Amino acid sequence: MMNKNDLAKSLYSSLKNEDSPVGRPPKPWQRRQTGAWYCTLEGKRVFLGHDKKSADKKFHELMVKPADVAGQRMTLYKLSQLYLDWVEANRAPGTYDLNKHHLKSFIGHVGKSLKAAELRGYHVTNWYEQLTVAPTKKEIEKAKSEGRTAKPRRISTTTQSDAAGAVKRMLNWAVERGLIELNPVAGLRRPKRKRRDVCYNEVEWKTILKHATGSFHDFLMFLSLAGCRPQEARLLEARHVQGDQAVFEIEDSKGQFERRVIFLPRQAKELLSRLAIEFPQGPLFRNSKNQPWTKNAIVCRMRRLKAKVAEELGYELRTIAYGARHTYATRALENGIDSIEVAELMGHRDRTMVARTYSHLMKNPERLLKRAEQAINKTQKQEP
Repeated sequence: MMNKNDLAKSLYSSLKNEDSPVGRPPKPWQRRQTGAWYCTLEGKRVFLGHDKKSADKKFHELMVKPADVAGQRMTLYKLSQLYLDWVEANRAPGTYDLNKHHLKSFIGHVGKSLKAAELRGYHVTNWYEQLTVAPTKKEIEKAKSEGRTAKPRRISTTTQSDAAGAVKRMLNWAVERGLIELNPVAGLRRPKRKRRDVCYNEVEWKTILKHATGSFHDFLMFLSLAGCRPQEARLLEARHVQGDQAVFEIEDSKGQFERRVIFLPRQAKELLSRLAIEFPQGPLFRNSKNQPWTKNAIVCRMRRLKAKVAEELGYELRTIAYGARHTYATRALENGIDSIEVAELMGHRDRTMVARTYSHLMKNPERLLKRAEQAINKTQKQEP
């Protein structure tokens, strides 16, 4: 019976090329500068590990499965190009642009020659922790008035999480397709995302709607009635409205995984019917210049509302369009609708997401006190 070394020599005979010395079988070797172990196959350096034991094990695995050698030589740059080609062909343009932005930055940091097998967690963390964004116009003006120069600031932990997620998704995709054997940073914990959950009480929401004039009032009103995403409302056209539903086919839905159905209460249906008469073609929600609302335009309009709302309420309130969706979810749960049904209404693929994400918004003292009273009263009624 052949031992491991004899088997390795036999299998390697098919891998040798003209540059390989005849009769000289491969073996692990250590790089003194880093202490890492490698072997040379087909004239290419293959990373084996950081200690002799793991290097020997990996070496023998490669000899038994020569096809894995190509995966060991796969660079992160080459992998990113293959992945982005797939994303461009199979995902929405916005998803492609975001992944391209993060991966281009990542490859610029680690270099084009780093192999996927050599990637370690510190490569990823060192990259996203040093990412910065240019100062805003407001920050520049403030710094100038104070006699100083505005400096770039670190990106938020939410953006750091998105950046790390792009790298991990690329590697998981490569594993699924057999391009690499495993994801070297599969266990890497991403930074915590900041919660953007904002829920408004009845007075707060009425105040926001009061100061949202014209077509923007219609836009916010629809969000609160349908519980849909602002992006979905922006893209909504008359052709999507089918009776009591607004339907986005797979190619138009978020993530392009399945049809998105928005169920329309009477008020929402009436609002869309009115807009459909005015705009039979193209987006239904438009600004005063007859242009579809953009993401940035909505953000700017909500920021302008912030000061007016704070002045009337007497306290500062974070005003974001997504707050209408969170408010919809919270009120639905408070009204006794099952979390799975709420998830269906809101278009979540993960039916447990509502219970995990939105239920904490219901934990206000007044509501919990009422529940505590109900718990005691029910117990007392059951007593003889």
